[in-house]
Amino acid sequence: MSLGISNRRGEKDGGFTLVELLVVIAIIGVLVALLLPAISRAREAARNSSCKNNLRQFGIGFHLYADRDPQGRLCTGAADYRRDGGYDHWGWVADLVNTNTARPNEMLCPSNPLRASEKVNDLLGADSTDSKDGCPPERLLDGIAGQDNFGGLSGGGGSEFAGTAVDTPERAALVARAFFNLGYNTNYAAGWHFVRSAPKFDFDNSTQPARILGLVTSANQGMKGLSTTNGPLTRRMMENAPVVTSNIALLGDAAPGDIDEAILEMTIGFGPTLVNDPSSGPDPFANGKTDRRTFVEKGELLTEAFNDGPAFWNGTRLELIGNNPDLTAQAACESKRDCPPPDSSTNPGIYLQDTRDWFTVHGGGRQGSCNILMADGSVKEAYDSNGDKFLNPGFPVASNLTDNDYAEIGYRNGTVELPPTEFFTGVFLINLSKSSKFEAN
Repeated sequence: MSLGISNRRGEKDGGFTLVELLVVIAIIGVLVALLLPAISRAREAARNSSCKNNLRQFGIGFHLYADRDPQGRLCTGAADYRRDGGYDHWGWVADLVNTNTARPNEMLCPSNPLRASEKVNDLLGADSTDSKDGCPPERLLDGIAGQDNFGGLSGGGGSEFAGTAVDTPERAALVARAFFNLGYNTNYAAGWHFVRSAPKFDFDNSTQPARILGLVTSANQGMKGLSTTNGPLTRRMMENAPVVTSNIALLGDAAPGDIDEAILEMTIGFGPTLVNDPSSGPDPFANGKTDRRTFVEKGELLTEAFNDGPAFWNGTRLELIGNNPDLTAQAACESKRDCPPPDSSTNPGIYLQDTRDWFTVHGGGRQGSCNILMADGSVKEAYDSNGDKFLNPGFPVASNLTDNDYAEIGYRNGTVELPPTEFFTGVFLINLSKSSKFEAN
């Protein structure tokens, strides 16, 4: 069979036979199959580059903030309403927006499918009575949280969050307009040193040698709050630390939050009517406008906000630093740059940073990567080597546990993916090496 037409001489007019067309189509199919992965890699490379640019811009913003801050802080803390205060007043996200250096909600990591922090649920369901881990209660009234109106408009009554009650469509509309629409949201997670800097501690001189004791007093508290830490990293501490600034991490691509607290409770969006309950009437903050926008849908998974701080391996699980921890051994080994693995059975009193709030969202596969902003303004790319998507700083995680165990732990083995030569994941960013008052027991 021929798709050509014979002329008077019995010759074809130059058309293709069916076989020839099938061969061409097959070749095109092969070429497309070869090109699609290359196109996907190119797109991911572009997203990765965009992520790095976001972080660099944030880094510039943090140093500009430190220039103006009387204490030389790089930020005012974590973007965490209950632990640090009003989301549009306290925390690194608020600092960038309020100094007009960046709008983090418009600079989300494009490779991360998760589009908001789990702390959004606190904005929906918390009020000024929900202070946590030592946050001064008055901070929970800073910003829109302590106002009875937004742009002169109220959600129906009360003096907090523009007159909106917790867990209502009106509160969700306010969060969409007063926070997300103005840039207050992120899918990056802060490093512990960035928002907490160092533990609060004291010397116990009743023993010889003296001991260094962390000020942690309640069960499962760890060092996540303001009551047990020194608060945000300052330029003075950063520049006088025993490690170079290029090894001090500030922000990284965020991991999914814990399933019991990181599912979005209500859709964050706005329109002329209430997005979460259109039949109930108009959006009280619409002010006659008909524009619509949806940022995140109810039921979406949200990201972590910041790394939890010092932790250790107890033989089967990771645990945060305990009550009244003895930090003498930690200070001694850090001064020598020779800390052993943080295993409570063999090396009690040794800790590393729990870095499971960072995630390798770029590249896919077993060699996915996570972009991390460092204190000198550079961005480092850390790679996952075992396919668990997390970055282990050195916890000696056993390799013979069950899948359920690993689902809870995150790290699947003891492979070091944040080497100490590139990332400081210890405890002290203050130099205690010249103290003659303590030694490791």
